[in-house]
Amino acid sequence: MLGLSFGKLLLLAGVVTVVWYGVKYRARVEAIRRNVREEFARRHAASPSRSPRPGGARPVEDLVKCPQCGAFVAAHGATNCGKPGCPWGK
Repeated sequence: MLGLSFGKLLLLAGVVTVVWYGVKYRARVEAIRRNVREEFARRHAASPSRSPRPGGARPVEDLVKCPQCGAFVAAHGATNCGKPGCPWGK
């Protein structure tokens, strides 16, 4: 019939133990993931780089490389860098 030997009871206890600790482990992993998601959302929601600027977006300007000093300056309205031979702001 349904003979329960010591070996079967030991195996059943082992299976129950593994399932119990598996459920506890999964709950712990889910709690950690939830905390990480909340922390990530909190940090990026308060980030000043993500918040909209009060004055709106600034227009994009093209940059050109100064042949004398190697610095990148705005293509329109560039000023003299102070080095001899600077092509801007003569």
